Amino acid sequence: MQMTEENSVLMTYFRNNVLHLMALPSLIACCFLNNRTMRTEDIQRLMWRIYPYVRDELFLRWTEEEISAVTLETLDDLANHGLLESVEAGAQWRRPPTGSAEAVQLSNLAQVTVQIVERYYLVIAVLLKHGSGRISQDALESQCQLMAQRMSLLYELNSPEFFDKALFKNFIDLLRSRNVLGVNAEGRLTYTDMLPAVADDAQLVLHEQIRNSVLQVTHR
Repeated sequence: MQMTEENSVLMTYFRNNVLHLMALPSLIACCFLNNRTMRTEDIQRLMWRIYPYVRDELFLRWTEEEISAVTLETLDDLANHGLLESVEAGAQWRRPPTGSAEAVQLSNLAQVTVQIVERYYLVIAVLLKHGSGRISQDALESQCQLMAQRMSLLYELNSPEFFDKALFKNFIDLLRSRNVLGVNAEGRLTYTDMLPAVADDAQLVLHEQIRNSVLQVTHR
């Protein structure tokens, strides 16, 4: 379905109310935006790392303990629809040939959640740029909102939630509650070696152009 740019913005509220229905298949589809083939263990690791944050944002129903099995079920469902192909008895998965109708469908499916992943990666990139113990949460939220607005202009992303400051705050709060981030005596955010590992995994998902754009706006 297609609509005018003006109407698509007006439909944001209604889209967000059904987004959770497609979230998990879409997150898996994101793994294949930048990769023809992915190992099952890499998909599982990516889902394990990102799912808790997407679950919190979209109110998804599965617990973290359930997500491994649900991921396998969803991979099978995508294969049954011809959007993925099982390789080596399910040890790997391959997307359809570029240009095929199935490849286009898989790419369209990924667009449902790829901006969420981009927003998360933006937060991590800004944190890594400043370094551990160098920026407060309020300053980080403001910088991320400003840089998301720049990216929206750069890519003509007419999607207000992409630069919604409240969503940045919720993500950072969750990182703190999961002890990925801490706060030092000066009230600035600290992080462990886990954060660069999360950033490395994001590079598997996000297109190089998007990664470069995030780095471009964070280093201005």
